[in-house]
Amino acid sequence: MATAPQTGYGRNEAPLFDRALDAERLRNARQFARFRLIAALAILTVNVSMEVLSPGYRGAPDAALALYVVVAAIVLFLSRSSDPIARWSAHAIPLIDMPVTYLLLHGAAEQVRLAGYADDAAATATQAPLYNLILLIAASLTVGEAYTWFTAAVAILLQSVLMIGEDRDRNFVILVAVGTLLGTQLSLYSRRRSRALVRAAALEQARRERLGRYFSPQVAEAVLQREDEIGRGEVREVTVLFADLRDFTALAETLDGQQTVALLNDFLGRMVTPIFARGGTLDKYTGDGLMAYFGAPVTRADHAEQAVRCALEMHAALAAMNRERVAAGLVPLRLGIGVHSGPVVLGDIGAEQRREFTAIGDTVNVAARLEQLTKANDAATLVSEATRGRIADDLGFTALEPIAVRGKAEPLRIFRLG
Repeated sequence: MATAPQTGYGRNEAPLFDRALDAERLRNARQFARFRLIAALAILTVNVSMEVLSPGYRGAPDAALALYVVVAAIVLFLSRSSDPIARWSAHAIPLIDMPVTYLLLHGAAEQVRLAGYADDAAATATQAPLYNLILLIAASLTVGEAYTWFTAAVAILLQSVLMIGEDRDRNFVILVAVGTLLGTQLSLYSRRRSRALVRAAALEQARRERLGRYFSPQVAEAVLQREDEIGRGEVREVTVLFADLRDFTALAETLDGQQTVALLNDFLGRMVTPIFARGGTLDKYTGDGLMAYFGAPVTRADHAEQAVRCALEMHAALAAMNRERVAAGLVPLRLGIGVHSGPVVLGDIGAEQRREFTAIGDTVNVAARLEQLTKANDAATLVSEATRGRIADDLGFTALEPIAVRGKAEPLRIFRLG
């Protein structure tokens, strides 16, 4: 059975994307840890400066702010090397950052009220929802939705206590609480939509890149446009091509692992180029060879000719590679190719956990058998009569004696190419 790439979204890509999002959330948490320390230092500096410049000023307790700076510094230091600490730093928003915000605004409102400006004190307290919204946005970027809602509940509690303490109208306090809830919902909705869009774009890009490894750009685009039709399965007339290096096992025994991989990558890369140039589909690699087919998933009437011309171009590409190898003092490589035309079944086949767009059928088996027979018949390429009969031009065919092919009742007429 021969296989080709899955055309739909890869099932393995969704978990990868989720892990990438989790890593991004962790980066956001570490970034917020840095922001917390900078903000804590700035707040402590301003608080101390106000006390020095205004002897009667009573802001937030310096000891509490100093402790906030120390905690922020420790969390930042630990979060750089510890994922749990970095994640905890984001979860600390409703437990540390919001209470500190409450203390700061409470102290500022107290100062304004003692100065005889009760209305301004109430206005100062009303700033709490704004700062809390900033912290809620930070929470939505670093923690889950459930904890974000918990953060919103803490924000509403603290800001309500602060505003009621400054004699703000209770209806107004309720209205602000509703606004905080709506802001939280909007922030979470924006995050969900952003994630959905990024996820869709990432999966689409991954799918296009995956298809690009098997199809030429034109064929890949056609596959994307006809994905639903192609995946259901159909019988198609195609030409299948198998190519394989001869005596590669013996050669590989003289190479180390890196040399073997480098050689195969170089060889297969050169072989894929004419396949894509002829509009073929790279079905799979077979170790030191490959399988491709022409005429699907995009239909073309000249698939047999394109496959045979591709075989000629593959040999030309190998000849160029061998010239480089001989010049470097290396042994040349030899290639055998088998080509056969006929019906195959194409479809999205496999288990629920992994499905692949697959070509199966007797045509595939015969093409593979012809490739195996190239060595016994001293031929670089063997082409079946089914393929030769579809080509009007004489591309250098030489008829050989019919051969018996496993699974066939009658001997198969074949032609040597070149």
